[in-house]
Amino acid sequence: MNKVLKRRFLLLGLLIVISISAIAAYTISKEPHKFSERECRNCHLAPYKNPKWLIASVTRLCKKCHRKTIRASSHPVDVEPKLARIPADLPLKNGKITCNTCHNIHSESRLVFGIKSYFLRRPTTDMKFFCIACHEEDRQKPGHKELITLAHIGSKYRVTDPTQPLDPLSVQCIGCHDGTIGSPVNYSLGGGIWAHIDDAHPIGVHYNTARMRRGGLAPISMLDRRIRFFAGRIGCGTCHDMYSTLPAKLVMENDDSKLCRTCHYDK
Repeated sequence: MNKVLKRRFLLLGLLIVISISAIAAYTISKEPHKFSERECRNCHLAPYKNPKWLIASVTRLCKKCHRKTIRASSHPVDVEPKLARIPADLPLKNGKITCNTCHNIHSESRLVFGIKSYFLRRPTTDMKFFCIACHEEDRQKPGHKELITLAHIGSKYRVTDPTQPLDPLSVQCIGCHDGTIGSPVNYSLGGGIWAHIDDAHPIGVHYNTARMRRGGLAPISMLDRRIRFFAGRIGCGTCHDMYSTLPAKLVMENDDSKLCRTCHYDK
């Protein structure tokens, strides 16, 4: 290969690298929700006449880009708030909570010092302060905050595999519900054993791997859809939902160990 061809190949390679870098930089730096005028009609029927006229429900529109986020989200949408008091600055749609209740998608994506705003309608760096705007516990009927001390009576988390990070939801749960770890838990916390008061269960474990090794576990395809996994792994959110109305915030009834037997058919 002569020098001319080598130079051409080197130049071509350099141009490819520059192009890829430019695309990557644009993708990373592009402000979320900074829509062009042409993109307005992806959601709005008549953006300049009445922005409130949408081509579909808020949930369906958000799912176009955030399907996985909405499915994994711990907060329900399209429901009437019966256990919460909604302030006037958090709008409902026909009396129901939507994504738009908590988020203003046309607001700024960053707070001071570049902190993500998550487009929340109230700027805060601590979600607890945002949540209590609606979720003030009923003093006549103890709720999550009043009963949280029960989690400290014998409950404890023990890391058994620091190389396998837990899902963020499990980390948040452990941050409050394990007095030995406390709230400043980072996402590098590894998988291990969560000791309930009278029993223990692994989290951070890959379900299918455990099924192949020990047997006695039903295939994921046969499980109730309310039982969730996080990248195929078991987490606190597999059996618990903080918005559940069932005892122990379980995702489904556990009478006669129904929830347990859904996975552990050999028990």
